[in-house]
Amino acid sequence: MTTPRWLNEEEQQLWRKILAFVRKMERTLDETLLENHELTSSEYAVLVSLSEANGHEMRLRDICQDLDWDRSRTSHQITRMDKKGLVAKVKCAGDARGVIVEITPEGERRLKDAVPAHVETVRSLIFDPMQKGQMEVLDKYFTEVLSSQACIDKDAESEVE
Repeated sequence: MTTPRWLNEEEQQLWRKILAFVRKMERTLDETLLENHELTSSEYAVLVSLSEANGHEMRLRDICQDLDWDRSRTSHQITRMDKKGLVAKVKCAGDARGVIVEITPEGERRLKDAVPAHVETVRSLIFDPMQKGQMEVLDKYFTEVLSSQACIDKDAESEVE
């Protein structure tokens, strides 16, 4: 076993700020959606993906890929949303195991109602406090992190299975 490369004090402080930031951002977005629109952030994410898709429908496996979720999580989420009337599951023609998920009129209505408050929350949390030049730096940094070998690639893992 190799010796861990411990974080120094400065790195530890930054890491804890990153964790606190992610928790605060997720909690604020979750509460805004839930309290004002009775949508979870997961439901919102699925509805956004479907609303942006051709014909407002997607195969279940494409939702998995779009949201970077595993099949089990996606399947359970879609089943819950189907029961709430936000989406509908349809058998895929020509593929007995395939499932098409489509947004319902109720899902479209709920999404349309939630978008303005969600966007305003994102703007006030992320972009309003940002200073000139910070967006470009963060964009470059996050792109590097997400494409690094250290990041787990769910697609590469599923190819091995």
